[in-house]
Amino acid sequence: MKDRRDTDRLVQAVQLIVFASVLAAMCVLGLLFFLRPKTSLQENRTLTEFPAVTLKGFWDGSFFSGVDTWYADTYPMREEMISAQKKLESHYGKRGTQLVGTNMAADAIPVPGADVTPDPNATPSPTPLPTPTPVPDGTVHEIGEFNNGIYITNGAAYGMYGFSQSGADDYIATMNQIYQNIGGKVNMYVMNVPISASVMLDETVWADMGCSDEGAAIDYIVGKLDPGIHALDVYDTLRQHNAEYIYFRTDHHWTQLGAYYAYQIFCQEKGLTPHTLDQFKTRDFGAGTYLGSYYRSADQSPVLAANPDTVHAWYPMCVNAEDSTDRDMHMVQRDGSEYDWRIINDMFDYPDSEWYCIFSAADQPFSSLHNPNIHDGSAVMVVKDSYGNAFIPWLVDHYEYTYWVDFRYTDETVSHMVETYGVQDVIFEAATFNATGDLCNDLYLSIGS
Repeated sequence: MKDRRDTDRLVQAVQLIVFASVLAAMCVLGLLFFLRPKTSLQENRTLTEFPAVTLKGFWDGSFFSGVDTWYADTYPMREEMISAQKKLESHYGKRGTQLVGTNMAADAIPVPGADVTPDPNATPSPTPLPTPTPVPDGTVHEIGEFNNGIYITNGAAYGMYGFSQSGADDYIATMNQIYQNIGGKVNMYVMNVPISASVMLDETVWADMGCSDEGAAIDYIVGKLDPGIHALDVYDTLRQHNAEYIYFRTDHHWTQLGAYYAYQIFCQEKGLTPHTLDQFKTRDFGAGTYLGSYYRSADQSPVLAANPDTVHAWYPMCVNAEDSTDRDMHMVQRDGSEYDWRIINDMFDYPDSEWYCIFSAADQPFSSLHNPNIHDGSAVMVVKDSYGNAFIPWLVDHYEYTYWVDFRYTDETVSHMVETYGVQDVIFEAATFNATGDLCNDLYLSIGS
């Protein structure tokens, strides 16, 4: 009996020593500043920085809470440990179709003209013929569940859209005010890009998910815009092409092919002849490796990991597609630094999660491209969010000068830019969730004067 107690004490002592040794090693590892990561590729964000040392921070305790957050957020090998956790969880059992997201409150979408009293003496309009169902049809019909804003089915992810009445009205008022400021000087175009769920899923599916009708939301915006604004309604066209690879499976953006169909609509409105796809040189990037924003938001879903994306790129005809060292555009970054860049830039030296950034130097405050093949002084400006990145390469073959700004990062006003760069056309592009969002409209207001 005594021997057993002695053995138990020895085992406990060894366990205590091992635990204390591991704990001490982890503490030492945590103190190695040079090993601490500054960014997270898996979460696509900058990690917490070490807090500034101030007397106020010591006094109110914010410095110590900041150190605690920094220590936990930048612990060495955090990425490897997160990956190990995900791999362990993937062995918990068969997961199949995964549904990630939360339901959300959304406003009812007013029907344009519903508040107008009909004229009883007016001649009734003929009943329009039904629109034929496009063939082939890529619509997804499977109804699922939602959790945390991401819906995953059939190897692809879909986001959630909720209509905001106040957000839409603010956006409309902002666009109309900008038109009053610049409409006499330029042609103004407005384009709202729907998310993949509204285009790829059956209406009953996204209605069951709790999504608002994005087509109706775009119709509402278009119906309230000043008649002088050229509205580029891309929703129906994208729906007609939903059997094609127009949205990524693991990312919230459209592909450059999806943007091509929007470009065709712009050309029709502008009176230009769009170039055909076979006129461009192409290249594939990230084949079988691109896992985008939805993949990260969905906790690195194994279903999405098994269905990575490929970025198909079409090079503008005015640039040298063969020479990767040739710089055809110029950009100004958020810190004020300036670089010559490529409008289709290979990302082989960047993480696989950044493949969408090959287009138009991604989200910069200001960028420009001069087309050496045109000498008529024509110029266009695109005021955009990240969906505009894949749209811009289609435009540059039609203008001598193309300028684009990300409304989230620029502090110049539209009026000033129109006068400074002598543009004739201004295209306002925003994803519908941005167009009806308060943050977007606050930023638009700041540049709209």
